[in-house]
Amino acid sequence: MRKKTALLNKKQLVDENAALRMRLEESEDTLRAIRSGEVDAIIVSGVGGEQVFTLTSAERPYRALIEDMQEGAMTLTSEGIILYANRYFAEMLKTPLEKVIGSTIHTWIAPIYQEIFLGLLQKDSAEKRQEELLLISGDGTPVPVHLSVNPLPVEWLPDCFGLVAINLTEQKKRNEAVLAAEKAAYELLEERQRLADDLHDAVNQTLFSASLIAEVLPRMLEKDQAEAQQSLEDLRRLTRGALAEMRALLAELRPSLLTDSDPGDLLRQLGNALSGRTNIPVTVSISGKFILPPEVQVVFYRVCQEALNTITLHAKSSQVEISLQHKGESVELRVLDNGQDFDPEEAFSGFSGLKMLRERAEAAGAGLTITRRPGYGTEVILDWPAPQN
Repeated sequence: MRKKTALLNKKQLVDENAALRMRLEESEDTLRAIRSGEVDAIIVSGVGGEQVFTLTSAERPYRALIEDMQEGAMTLTSEGIILYANRYFAEMLKTPLEKVIGSTIHTWIAPIYQEIFLGLLQKDSAEKRQEELLLISGDGTPVPVHLSVNPLPVEWLPDCFGLVAINLTEQKKRNEAVLAAEKAAYELLEERQRLADDLHDAVNQTLFSASLIAEVLPRMLEKDQAEAQQSLEDLRRLTRGALAEMRALLAELRPSLLTDSDPGDLLRQLGNALSGRTNIPVTVSISGKFILPPEVQVVFYRVCQEALNTITLHAKSSQVEISLQHKGESVELRVLDNGQDFDPEEAFSGFSGLKMLRERAEAAGAGLTITRRPGYGTEVILDWPAPQN
């Protein structure tokens, strides 16, 4: 009997030892999970029932991640009430964090994007919930963002959403800078092409005509002195016109030439270019010395240039007059031809256009008038009220 009791006690000890080993292994596994961050909370059974203990150390890595991320993060209800927002989202809105939390998200979304945002909340979970929207910050500054919306499985708060907003402001600025650079490059290419066409159409043609005259001129001198003299005058006119055309093209490439040169010289240059290109006699009269503000001088040049181009295309003139003079308390540019009168609205529709010419004149404080004179041509007058000094 005593031997049987001893055996039972030994078996109990072995079983108890095995149970203790199992509990020890379970405790070690629990501690390992806690240390590695695999456990967020522990359920403990006691006299008062089961209790949940949240482990603060497990929550910190997630909160630190959300707080330090360089994107806006928030949670909100289906009604749009912001329950939580990180600091970066408040910085995007240029608003204190305490004023952002508790506000409605609709306050910060631009009106034209409200329906799009509501559509994101109403989509099925399988659908893509991402859109580019525009937020309005506390000081009214628009903030373009890429917004991602995802439903959050929170038992005590159904229809809760998590949002991540990526600020696209810098990206938009870079894109705009690239587009502006591409536009400038395209405009420069167009301008270069226009200058190349002008060089080909005007200067090349003029020089070709001059070279033909130069080739036959020695033989003409032997046969007909009077005709040779006329050809020599034509050669002088052509070379003078080609030189003027080249200077005009250089002025397009170097705008400072338009402001640094004498206004009278610029008008003579335009007259010589027209005469060399079309064989139309151009009379240029300059009365007095002029020192014009740079922007005003450019306007005088452009108006005269466009007037001469329009006369060439539409007027069929045989004589053109250009005059620049002080008239009372103003400086007046007058371009007059003796050809057919034309409708300014239709004729001035080329490189500058009548509307642009008027806008330039008004910006410089000058007045532009175009007078049709049936049977006597057209008169273009630019009048600028010069200061007393």
